[in-house]
Amino acid sequence: MNPLISLLRRGLDFQSALSFLKGILTRRDSTANSIRTVTVTMLIFLLNLITGIITARYLGPEGKGESSAMLLWPTIFANLLMLGMPSALLYNLKKHPQETASLYITAKMVCLGVGLVGAGTGALLLPSILNSYSSEMVLVSQWLMLTVPVLLIEYTNNATLQAREEFKLFNSLRLLPHLGTLVVLILLLNFHKLDPFTGAFAYALPTVPITILLTLRMVRSYLPEIKKLTFSLKSILHYGIRSAGVDVMGTMYIYMDQVIVILLLNPASLGLYLVALSLSRVVNIIHASLVMVLFPKASELDTEQAIILVKKVFRISSFITCTVAVVFMFIGPFVLSLLYGHQYQPAIAVFRILLFEVVISGGTLILSQAFMSVGKPEISSIQQVIGLFISVLLMVLLVPKYGLLFTGISLLAATCVRFLFVISQYKWVLKTNIPSLLITRDDLNWLFRQIRIREGNTK
Repeated sequence: MNPLISLLRRGLDFQSALSFLKGILTRRDSTANSIRTVTVTMLIFLLNLITGIITARYLGPEGKGESSAMLLWPTIFANLLMLGMPSALLYNLKKHPQETASLYITAKMVCLGVGLVGAGTGALLLPSILNSYSSEMVLVSQWLMLTVPVLLIEYTNNATLQAREEFKLFNSLRLLPHLGTLVVLILLLNFHKLDPFTGAFAYALPTVPITILLTLRMVRSYLPEIKKLTFSLKSILHYGIRSAGVDVMGTMYIYMDQVIVILLLNPASLGLYLVALSLSRVVNIIHASLVMVLFPKASELDTEQAIILVKKVFRISSFITCTVAVVFMFIGPFVLSLLYGHQYQPAIAVFRILLFEVVISGGTLILSQAFMSVGKPEISSIQQVIGLFISVLLMVLLVPKYGLLFTGISLLAATCVRFLFVISQYKWVLKTNIPSLLITRDDLNWLFRQIRIREGNTK
């Protein structure tokens, strides 16, 4: 029987549906981890959607833009200063599990030192960067820079939990800060204290106690097991330096559009752009969630098996995201007006452009995992450099003259070039066929085999 028909028939059986759900919640294989991670990512998106609606409606496009501008800088500095540490830590934890304690402690010391330096440097630079904004906005932005080392430590904590395949704890800790933000925003609304400044703190602070408590717990458990700090430092830096470009270029590529809007346009334009960007990113949930499970899984495999897995996941996830994007192309404008209000109608055109961009960039992200998992992270770094150069060049030339729409067009053009570069490297670097873009029957059969619950697992 066709696996799709079989699955649909089982879905109509309530008992079978309950057994399927129970199996997914209790299994520890990579497919179940992927499904749970996608589910949590959807919950996070829903929470971000709710908090975004609260701030967008209450603060308006200008207030939303001001609050987001203050939050942007700690995130940018933290991502620029990662030095490839999360990827390097995850890769080495998989390759050298016996050195887990030393690798973890070494990564934490590096993150703390680099983070403190980055926070201080950012605080000194912000008055010049934000010279067209109020002194109060600059001061709050400087205080928020104190979260840079916390963010770096959070990233490496996540990598450690992924490497240890503790996805239950990993997903719980991903969810908690967003719940905290929602609670704080509701309290601020209730006491009539929500403004661009308190809104920024509501987003930035909830992750701090969670990250500190988890780090203290893990450090206490690992300290007695430390053996080879020098080996750990060399191993992390050897991989991290080569993959640092992925973090740096990826950060600049992700956030440079927002930086350019801040510098060249007004806060209201930033508010409109962020609403369009946020809504379009719902399409990227599948890709972003799969990467969290795909990289650790592929790192365990030999080169040929890792490439086959990445190609298969790329075709399946791209088919799903393309389908979702087509639906959103039609219902997105209605949803945007319904959720955020008619004052955000000018964001519809750029929203549609960003839908195309997010589908292609998500596919590029999946395909890049093949290079990351076989120890060639520099390929991912190069494609980010190419994309960044093209996008920044086009934005600087077009955005001041033609406005917000060309921010999205510039991103789309750069992402298309990145995608073409990555698929070409499958032939030149990995010595394998260029990935097919179309999903096959074999892909569907493989997918349903992965999610099928055997009779023994449902009893």
